[in-house]
Amino acid sequence: MKKRFKNGWLIVPVMLLLNLFSCKVDTLESINELEQKVSLVQVEGGNANLKPDNITVDKQKLLIRKTFGIALSGLKENAGFTSDISLDFDDVPEGYDKMKPADCFLTGDLDAVENISSINVPAGLSQKAFYLNITKAAIERYSGKKVAVKVKVDHVSGYTMNAAKQSAYVLLNTADFGSLKTDITDRYIKNAVFARKAGTTERFVDLADWISNDAISKSRPTGAGFDANVGFLGIERWGSYDSPIINGKIYQTFTLPAGNYVLEVDMKKVAADKDTYFVVANGKGLPDASAVAGSIAKTEITNAFNNVPLVMDFNLAASKEVSIGFLINIDKGVEKIIQASGIKLFKTEGLFD
Repeated sequence: MKKRFKNGWLIVPVMLLLNLFSCKVDTLESINELEQKVSLVQVEGGNANLKPDNITVDKQKLLIRKTFGIALSGLKENAGFTSDISLDFDDVPEGYDKMKPADCFLTGDLDAVENISSINVPAGLSQKAFYLNITKAAIERYSGKKVAVKVKVDHVSGYTMNAAKQSAYVLLNTADFGSLKTDITDRYIKNAVFARKAGTTERFVDLADWISNDAISKSRPTGAGFDANVGFLGIERWGSYDSPIINGKIYQTFTLPAGNYVLEVDMKKVAADKDTYFVVANGKGLPDASAVAGSIAKTEITNAFNNVPLVMDFNLAASKEVSIGFLINIDKGVEKIIQASGIKLFKTEGLFD
């Protein structure tokens, strides 16, 4: 836009630019003159919600650790200051249990275990970290519960505390810190979906990769274990004309390291007779029904597992060769069926394992 005067043309945008430059200078000066404040950092919306992915685990000291910090705002260099830090065990959000002084403490260094109540930020640094440590005993004591504690920063020397960022609730749902369950099926179990033996075409044949004893494999002329009518593991004695199965065994053998394990079997149609089990046994092979009590773990397969998953856990104190599989007895009744479509093996590890 131009405006004409007697002495010529005045270009207004030049004046606008000068005014804008003047505003920028004033704004920069205002920023430099802003009061510097100290804030609690590493929090969001006044909360620090602890999760396995935002804490560190000290397996030697049996602690979980969350990093916090205090920071000085502004463009001027920090001249050095000290601040009090503390935990408030009485002020927690609704729905959370209060933690106790024995459950957690603050430290100034990553590997320290001495509780501190103040922190110094040396001159030249804009911020300094400190750490909340929560004990393994606390996590176990409050198992399945939501607990909380409040972190507070106060009494800053030389600067002003940012009242809006002075404290934060530390929220911990202990259910989030239970066992880690890792699927290790492919490392140890072959043919976990119970497919037929390669090259076979008949309805009843042996399973691929699974060991079957004579009581199973000879219960049908062409083998047994796989039933083409369902496409997975299927053992049955439908009529009196079918061979009875006494201590029939279908299993695999491998060595597992020490640890805690869970087996999940996707059971399908189940019309059980008696003395039929899913078993984890020592060494090679499965025991007979008369000796099944000595197994590492066992679950009796009854009609209650008809289309219901079978879940079984077990523990090994040391590395060991084990056999897992089915022990089947069908010798009293007819129209008896045991079916399963898959199996999975998991290793479970606690937070501090």
